[in-house]
Amino acid sequence: MKQALVTQSFGEDWQKIIDLTRPRMEAYCKRHSCDFILIDKPLTHPAQYSKSAIGNIMATKGYDQVTFVDADVLIAADCPKLSEDAGVFCAFDEGAYLDRKPDMVKLAGAFGGVIEPKFYVNTGVFVVHTKAVGILSMPPIGLHPNHFAEQTWLNVMAHLWNIPLTELDPSFNCMTSVESHFGLDRYKDAMIIHYAGQSNDLTRLSNQIKEDEAKLVELGR
Repeated sequence: MKQALVTQSFGEDWQKIIDLTRPRMEAYCKRHSCDFILIDKPLTHPAQYSKSAIGNIMATKGYDQVTFVDADVLIAADCPKLSEDAGVFCAFDEGAYLDRKPDMVKLAGAFGGVIEPKFYVNTGVFVVHTKAVGILSMPPIGLHPNHFAEQTWLNVMAHLWNIPLTELDPSFNCMTSVESHFGLDRYKDAMIIHYAGQSNDLTRLSNQIKEDEAKLVELGR
């Protein structure tokens, strides 16, 4: 099965972030024999919708499965291959403790859809197979909802396309909220540290990544 890890980063400010996180992404790819792909040109607005290009990448490059990670993640050196036992779509269900389901119903209804939400995943880390490529469907041109960027829209698409979810363990998407809710230690427990919600101050974020990088190295991770 041909596989790739895809991330995206746009602009000079985010270049500083991806410069810090990319080495660990590439090391992950080397360990697990998958290609590394960086999307560095926004294809639409909000720019996060550019990850929908994954569908085109899979179709034109012949990938059976893609693992997507946001630019603001650190992958531990002992992180196993996410795509093992990932099914057709694998992501962390943050809806288990953050109720976003009413927003999903409202957004679906605004476009004429009717859904009964079963989950609400965070799209900072996910695995998708070609059999679930419909999940990457775009909104009508010029009508891109900006509710947690593309995240709520992708969740709506997952339900409209009836895509089954394989739940990703929270250690593979260890955001601050995840760390506190599940009692995790990012340095010892997290396979992927995700700095979601911290992009309002990229200088501070850069310093935090450097600090966490040093801690992981110290622990041999």
